[in-house]
Amino acid sequence: MNKTLINSRNFLSIFCILASALLLNNSMAAEGGPCKDYGECDNFKYSLNDIESLQRGASTYINYCYGCHSLQYSRWGRVATDLQIPEDIFFENLVFDKTIKPGDLMTGSMPAEESAKWFGVAPPDLTLVSRYKGDDWIYSYLRAYYEDASKQYGVNNLVYPGTAMPNVLMALQGNQRLICKDIPVIAQNGGEKRDELGNPVTKEKCGFLEVEEGTGQLNKEEFDSLIYDLTNFLVYVGEPSKATRERIGWYVVFYFLIFTALSSLLYREYHKDYNH
Repeated sequence: MNKTLINSRNFLSIFCILASALLLNNSMAAEGGPCKDYGECDNFKYSLNDIESLQRGASTYINYCYGCHSLQYSRWGRVATDLQIPEDIFFENLVFDKTIKPGDLMTGSMPAEESAKWFGVAPPDLTLVSRYKGDDWIYSYLRAYYEDASKQYGVNNLVYPGTAMPNVLMALQGNQRLICKDIPVIAQNGGEKRDELGNPVTKEKCGFLEVEEGTGQLNKEEFDSLIYDLTNFLVYVGEPSKATRERIGWYVVFYFLIFTALSSLLYREYHKDYNH
C-alpha cells in the first residue's frame, strides 16, 4: 500500500509538470524562425485579449490584404462575433460584397488561375500563416520591404528574398531603402576597438533599412503599431480559440497543483494509519 501511494504521488507530480510544460510549449509554438538576410526575427508578443488591436488588424487586413489573400478557414460571422463588432456594422464597413452571408467562408474573390498568371504564383491563403511561419516572422516580414529596381514590382524583402508579393503598404510606410552605416569594431574583450588616440574604430556595414522621410502617410511608430495589429489579427485567425485555450489551461494547471497538494495530505493521513 505504501509503495502504491508513493507511486501515485510521483505520477501526479510528473503529470502536473508535463501539463505545465505542454502549456508553455503551446504558447511558444508560434514563435518565428530565422529571418534570413534580416538576421534575427523581431520579437512579437501577441495580445489576443486586446480586442481593439484585433479590430484594427481586421480592418487593415480586409482593406489591404484580402483582395489577394483569402482566409478560407474563417467565417465572416465568427470573426465579427469574436472581435465584438456588431454584425450590421461589420458587414456595412468591412464586407464589400453584399451577397456574402455571416456563415460564409472568407474565400476571397481573386481567381487562383488568374492570379498565378499575374504574380507568377497564386497568393496563398493566410488563415494558418501564423501557425507555420510564426508570428515573429510575419511581424518582421511586413516591415522588411525595400526598394529594388531589379525586381518586377520594384521591391524586395530581407526576410523573404525574392518575394513575389508587392509592398501593398508602401503608401503608409513610405519608400524604404537599404543603406550603409559606419559601425564600431568590437574588440576581443567585447568592448569597442579604439585607435592610438582613443577614437572608436569603425567599419562600413550595409543592409540597414531606412524609410525616406516624408514619403509615407505614417511615421515609424504608427506603422509599426499598424503591423502589430495586423500580425495580432493573423495570430487570432490561425487559432480563434487560442486565448480561451490558454486561459483554461492555467485553470487546469492550478487544478492539478491543488489536487496534488490534497493528494499529498491524504497520503500522509493514510500513512499515519498504516504506521499504527
